[in-house]
Amino acid sequence: MFDGITIQDVSVNVDALLTNERLTFGTLVDGQTGVILNPVRKAYDRGLTFRLVPRKTGKGYRVEVKGSLHKFFNGGLHNADQYTANDLLLTLDQLATEYGFNLFDSVINNIEFGVNVELPFPVAKVLANLICYKNQPFAVDSHSSIPYYVCDRQRYVVKMYDKGKQKGLAANVLRFEIRVRKMRYFDGKGVRLHTLVDLLNVANYGPLGVLLVNTFNNILFDDPAIDTKNLNTDQRHIYQQGRNPRYWHTPENLTVKQAATHRQRLSRNKNRFRALLDQYGSNWQLEVAAFVRQTWDQLTTVDDQLLTRIDQHKSTWQNLSKPYTLNGFAVSEYSEETVINEGATCHKLTDFTPPVCHELTAPPTPSLSQINPLYSGVPCDSNQPDQSCSDLSDLQQKQGVAVCPVTGITIESPRPRQRFISITQIKNLARTNRQMFNALADRFLTGKQAGAVFEKRCYYIAHNIRNTYANQFNNPLRRLKKYQRSIEGQLPLLSTSQVIKPTERIQAGIDYRKGTGYEIIF
Repeated sequence: MFDGITIQDVSVNVDALLTNERLTFGTLVDGQTGVILNPVRKAYDRGLTFRLVPRKTGKGYRVEVKGSLHKFFNGGLHNADQYTANDLLLTLDQLATEYGFNLFDSVINNIEFGVNVELPFPVAKVLANLICYKNQPFAVDSHSSIPYYVCDRQRYVVKMYDKGKQKGLAANVLRFEIRVRKMRYFDGKGVRLHTLVDLLNVANYGPLGVLLVNTFNNILFDDPAIDTKNLNTDQRHIYQQGRNPRYWHTPENLTVKQAATHRQRLSRNKNRFRALLDQYGSNWQLEVAAFVRQTWDQLTTVDDQLLTRIDQHKSTWQNLSKPYTLNGFAVSEYSEETVINEGATCHKLTDFTPPVCHELTAPPTPSLSQINPLYSGVPCDSNQPDQSCSDLSDLQQKQGVAVCPVTGITIESPRPRQRFISITQIKNLARTNRQMFNALADRFLTGKQAGAVFEKRCYYIAHNIRNTYANQFNNPLRRLKKYQRSIEGQLPLLSTSQVIKPTERIQAGIDYRKGTGYEIIF
């Protein structure tokens, strides 16, 4: 079933990992000077490697986990037996309960799926007769004690080896697997694998089994049972050429037209080669493919009782990932920080109202309506009653803070002229305040965007926040710029301000663009 996995940014409490009794994080230090040579800290547990990688923002760590789920389930000893859907359920439960993984938000970057197939004949018969896969020959991994045969494609790797020989088993066990390097490999294949909890999506198991069997059937094998004496001259020529892996290669020095012609010829000859195998061979490849199909079906069989347990565990894990409250404030259990961001709990994205909102306690300035782009949705606290929120925003930036005018979220250490919450801050919010992140996602993501990967969702949220603000006056400003372009190079009789009387909304857009490359001279 599933085996190797890589998650580059696990949704988990870093402080809890550092104090977990099963993990001891070390780092590379110069023995003489004590200087840290590599800031990345590593720990190992039962076949999994944990890496704490400092974030580029300088705040906190990114948790990366890589290793074998199958081996982890077996206590780190081996992955040579059968790994079932029930075993997978117990594995994920350990990750959620022992380490605090948020299985719903931990995005999978690489995954392996495959089977350990017990054959009635030596595995060497399969490996020794490998020719190619999609006209690409298999390479042998020279770094392993036993031969690993791999065909490296752009998005995935087809891999097989003698698992019985590797583990010293008496049985003939073939390991056949697909290692997905880019999750786009699953696009259009009926498989949805995004986060860890998706590994228990039973609807994926059928399409994954089809992928596995079809991939094995598409491999070109030789068959030593064929006696060339039974072949005519033309058949013998096709067979001798086809069993040579180099024959299926398309030379790189061909023109586009020549390459297309060459591939068409190879396709015809491949069909003729397979016809020879079917007619004169022993059809052992079909036998192995049947074992692959049978083994996968046995591993992924889910009865009603197991399905009920899966649903119960999912509900439990969901509750583990929900924020709890402290003194009336929501606090995420998967936060890297223990200090509550009070400024981020004082606006309309939350379902509760804190008893005191500290700096943001004065009523909104009456002169600004809520449709005005300068209105942030957050009351301004100023000793000067005539001071606008825009002036206050500039003042806050000078003081090292700012407030996003759309969401009202406090922006600490903003960049010069930064007004909106950034992608990086949204990613951090997903870990430090899950409730607020979900509220942002519900408000600013469309249907297709909501189904994107985590990185893309954060990008869309930030992008749509800026659009929400700018779209209030973009169309009027486009008309204004169009008018200016139409009179460019001419001596106008009247100034633009005399022709077009800006509304409060248009004037706000003009003021917003002052000093930028999009400034409108009005």
